[in-house]
Amino acid sequence: MEEARNRRFWSGWMRVGDIGVVAEDDAVPVGAAWIRRFAGEELSAIDDPEVPVLAIAVERDYRGCGVGGLLMDALIEHARASGISAISLTTGLFNDAAVRLYRSRGFAEVFRRGEGVQMRLTLD
Repeated sequence: MEEARNRRFWSGWMRVGDIGVVAEDDAVPVGAAWIRRFAGEELSAIDDPEVPVLAIAVERDYRGCGVGGLLMDALIEHARASGISAISLTTGLFNDAAVRLYRSRGFAEVFRRGEGVQMRLTLD
């Protein structure tokens, strides 16, 4: 979380345009998913300033139990309701579970470099 490439996702939370959801088990947070638009120096070389970027995290003990899917579904619904037209993300191809989750929700590969892949979901 403290690496510069990750800090940009949560630093200054919540700012205008940020959308996020949290999964809880008995009132204890076990995962979260959020989107944020980046501008200026925050943009990575492959970011589109018009498309918010997704970040998601699930506690280790809750992975593989459907929490990520529930978070994605809720976040996508909030994004649609907020008028967001697309969401992008970057992940490693080595992370099979994450890639399967993203593809199952309609994300498609738009860019690949080495083991990294950028994916995008177009919202109707």
